[in-house]
Amino acid sequence: MDFIKVWLTGYVNPSRMIDQLVAKPAPQWGIFAQLLRGLMDSIFIYLPVYLMGRVPPTPSFLPFFPTESYYFVLIWIAPFVLIFILLMQAVVIHVILRLTNRKSDIDQIINLTGMAALIVGSVLIPWDWAMFTLGMADQYILGITHLFISLWAAVIIVIGLRKLFSVPLWLGNVLGIIPIPIALPFAIMFMRSPF
Repeated sequence: MDFIKVWLTGYVNPSRMIDQLVAKPAPQWGIFAQLLRGLMDSIFIYLPVYLMGRVPPTPSFLPFFPTESYYFVLIWIAPFVLIFILLMQAVVIHVILRLTNRKSDIDQIINLTGMAALIVGSVLIPWDWAMFTLGMADQYILGITHLFISLWAAVIIVIGLRKLFSVPLWLGNVLGIIPIPIALPFAIMFMRSPF
């Protein structure tokens, strides 16, 4: 119940959510948050489009997974891909902080980035279905809107890095944006637009 309270606080008061998150088990909460986000994608996005018989608009880049059944594959691999992306993002943020001789804690970074991903990712699910319902679902439109909505996660990360490690605003902005280009190659390789 405490996890849900912290998660929901992130929608109305990210600063308070970060204060609460500091005292929670790290990196467990961040990994669980990203796992939950991946399971939500699997159950509420990829399972329905698979059951609808849809085929991804972009072919599979993995030759051992045919495009026709790739949504079925995503039901199973999406949570693991998202956890891998989370860990890569957290490591890069941690390394940059250490290279600039700043205080850092990889466990707290994982908690912060994982919770930010869950907060934003759980909004992307109804967003995608709303776009589909309105007839505006297209992989390019969804991709562009996802990038803009992901800036919300960047803001949460900037706030968190300032509160946790006193990171200056300019560096926080860089580190808040860095997760997006880190995630992009993996998302392009493994993930697919649902419509």
